Amino acid sequence: MGRIPYWNINLGILIDAFAVPMIVIFVYGMYGHWKRIRQGKVRINPDLSKSAGKIGPVYIYALLTKGILGTRIYKKIYTGVAHGGLFWGMVILLLGTILVFLNVLFGLPVFRGGFNRWFMSFALDLAGIAVICGILFFLFRRLVFPPERLTEPKARTGFSPIVLLLGVVILTGFVVEGGRIACNGIDNGSFIGNYLSMMFGKTDAWLTVHRYMWWIHGLLALGFLAYIPYSPLVHLVLVPVNAALADPMPGTKMGLIDFSSFEDEESEEMPVLGAATLADFSQKRLLDYSTCLWCGRCHEVCPAAQTGKPLSPKGVIITLAESLQDGHVEDDSLIDSLTSEALFCCTTCAACMEACPALINQPKTIMKFRQNLVMERSEIPEMMGKANSSLELRGHPFFGTGAGPRDWCKDLNVPVFEEGKTEYLLWIGCSVTYEERAQQIAGSMVKILSHAGTSFGILEDFRCTGDPAKQMGNEFLFAELAQQNIEDFSDMGIKKIITMCPHCYNSFTRHYPKLGGNYQVIPHSLFLKSLLKAGRLRLNRESKTICYHDPCYLGRRNAIYDEPRDVVNSMGKLVEMARNRNESFCCGGGGGNYWAEEVGTRINQVRAKEALDTGADFIATSCPFCLLMLTDGAKKFTEDQKIFDIAELVALQLEER
Repeated sequence: MGRIPYWNINLGILIDAFAVPMIVIFVYGMYGHWKRIRQGKVRINPDLSKSAGKIGPVYIYALLTKGILGTRIYKKIYTGVAHGGLFWGMVILLLGTILVFLNVLFGLPVFRGGFNRWFMSFALDLAGIAVICGILFFLFRRLVFPPERLTEPKARTGFSPIVLLLGVVILTGFVVEGGRIACNGIDNGSFIGNYLSMMFGKTDAWLTVHRYMWWIHGLLALGFLAYIPYSPLVHLVLVPVNAALADPMPGTKMGLIDFSSFEDEESEEMPVLGAATLADFSQKRLLDYSTCLWCGRCHEVCPAAQTGKPLSPKGVIITLAESLQDGHVEDDSLIDSLTSEALFCCTTCAACMEACPALINQPKTIMKFRQNLVMERSEIPEMMGKANSSLELRGHPFFGTGAGPRDWCKDLNVPVFEEGKTEYLLWIGCSVTYEERAQQIAGSMVKILSHAGTSFGILEDFRCTGDPAKQMGNEFLFAELAQQNIEDFSDMGIKKIITMCPHCYNSFTRHYPKLGGNYQVIPHSLFLKSLLKAGRLRLNRESKTICYHDPCYLGRRNAIYDEPRDVVNSMGKLVEMARNRNESFCCGGGGGNYWAEEVGTRINQVRAKEALDTGADFIATSCPFCLLMLTDGAKKFTEDQKIFDIAELVALQLEER
């Protein structure tokens, strides 16, 4: 006989009535999350302007790929497959349940022919098996052999009851199916139900078992649905929302502080600099904390957490999530519970963001706390404080340097930028000016640009973009330096800039436009690639192997991966470290940590060892801070000079015209 909904069940329609209060409980639970999130300072991205791939505040591509398909989950293949089986199995089972309701309510013919056999029978059985396999994987992984990332600094509880409940729902569903088939005959496609019916045989007891299990299955399924908002599985709803509202621009989006609001004399309260409590964050950040899965992928890739520093991005986010859950939105002891020591360990490399399957912006949270520590409480590590003071007094952070601003070019014929005559400003930057090893990058670029016949010039007076101040949390100082540069660039008619430091490039392209400074900015690695492509540079290619280290501010923050590798390939054979491109490991110098006294293992030594282990003849990078950090780190393992900027290697390999 064909499949008949509510077969063997009296008053089965009551299950539909029971669904109503369960849905109310579900909605009330989600409303609780929204009540907590809306305590944030501003509305979630109210921008309703039209742009490609964006409808109102929703980024469609991110919603589909990262929010619904969960593409980042599959970076860990076993976890990804288990998660996919669990999630998509649930989706298919939910769809099947909806079709049953539509059959009951409107007579939708879903129990006929091939659709019944291949979807309502075979696909739903397969989905149930996929869910069971996913549940077993996650229970085994969390309870028997949990990886460090799940347990450090703290493991999340509450998963086991909800997934066990889901497992019981699936198993009781199989029993109901087996009982129905045992009494009514084989159902083509229902391979699980057919197997169970044959295993237990056709007995009258099946009628009773089927009737009771049908109610148990239905009520447990409704209970599972109602339980979701009160359990860790609420991420099924929150992750797609968080992904849809997350700006897809790579890297941390720090934005700028509007200091004009501090000049409002009629305002009763002075705005808070940075963030000290949960109430100081935006609604989007509070959504981040509610969405966190506690999966620890951020902890696993964080250079600070993996080298014995007191910072764990997972630890920061779960502390905020628990405070939000407990209603402590005005608790100003929150920042102290996180500790300034931990917050200043962040290198702002954005590896945590890249790894996060829920698209949480961990660095922005940490940086907001830093801004508060520096600008409200004047708390900053001693070495960083000296760098900030040097920026304020001398316009650069390299305190104690013996180098003068023009020492790097005293033996070079370097043109000065002239308005209307010079095309490109060659921006030198602080590290290249004041660090002896990095000065060779500028010398190499001058040689290359002159060789290629490029119209370029430098500024007569040294300048800093202000990036070190911004990364350490001193937004005041950054804004002051940036405004000065923008005014001077405007007076000089500067429109095109070549940078040698990705930190400068990031400031010019991410932050200066919001202050009115709009320029065509080109990282030197891209400019070298363009010169090679145009035939304005010809290089002697050797059989040497070259390993390339991705600077965080060029790679993860600005998605520039291929061009530096193309330049390297033009000189020798490129070899890769295990961690490369968007999974690269930081040199340890970002976020002002170039001026930090590290505890635990030195990050630059870890990265230098990875590079040296490739056996490459040279290790190339395209950031002066990476050059300095890796050069220092490599000293522990070798006395040979193996670390070079790609500009230095290009200058060495130039063919004479």
